Amino acid sequence: MAHNQDRSSNHLTFSQRYGYEPLPEPMRLEELSNDLRREIWNAVRELLLGKSVHGRVHGRDFSYAGKKFIERVLGQFLKRPEDRISTEYAGVMNGIRKWVLEGVFNSTLDLVQIMVNDRDTTKDFVKRAKSLFDQHAAAYWLDMSGQPYQFFPRGSKEQGEATQQAIETLRESNMDGAATHLRHATEHINAQRYANSIVDSIHAVESVARMIDPEASNKLGSALNSLEKAGLLKHTALKEAFKKLYGYTSDEQGIRHALLDRDSSDVGLDEAMFMFGACASFASYLVNKHRQAELAAADE
Repeated sequence: MAHNQDRSSNHLTFSQRYGYEPLPEPMRLEELSNDLRREIWNAVRELLLGKSVHGRVHGRDFSYAGKKFIERVLGQFLKRPEDRISTEYAGVMNGIRKWVLEGVFNSTLDLVQIMVNDRDTTKDFVKRAKSLFDQHAAAYWLDMSGQPYQFFPRGSKEQGEATQQAIETLRESNMDGAATHLRHATEHINAQRYANSIVDSIHAVESVARMIDPEASNKLGSALNSLEKAGLLKHTALKEAFKKLYGYTSDEQGIRHALLDRDSSDVGLDEAMFMFGACASFASYLVNKHRQAELAAADE
């Protein structure tokens, strides 16, 4: 079973390398990556091969139980009576292959969800399907807390749009360093390097802080204090909230120290996604406050 994902920069698209696709895959609703689709098909193909036999005359064909499985799954998927479903081996394999690899995202999710809930689906396939969506940091996850198993989005369209707007604000303000850090954070999330992603997300805020106040130190806490003195952070609770978040990434048990010294970090996709969105929004907030301060100074 292949669970590999293309992770090197050689497999990144032009848009990913140069920041025109800044959102991590878990925020890209209504999309399934080609890597994920390929691995889903590999898993589905293995499941179907297990329900087939090799005949002496007509080549490979589905077993009787396999044909009943196909009739149930495709009958539900295509919304047709089961006795109107063709179980011809080549046609079924080619059809399902096309739906998985080329179909609209919701059709692919529908098909897999039907399969994982069928009474004759192996437990190995169900576990593998869930694992694939997690490993590829997909925008959807398979909930197995109770039957029927169902797919749910990891975030909302509104969250993705807000984060996209925050990143565009950084670009428009020539905060190239911050935008680069967020792009790297995205690449780390897509490659499941979650601790590294959080570090780059924090770096994005630090970069903005230093651009606004060159006297600020490399540590976010000091930068926040400097920005507060400059009148850019008037809400003390907001400053303290971000200092506490920053502490999560920098204390002796945090991401920048012990966790990065281990092969496996104690942080996962949810933590990385939260910090990515929070840091992108906070960096954008600082930029907007800085703009307001500059305009106010110009009017005096």
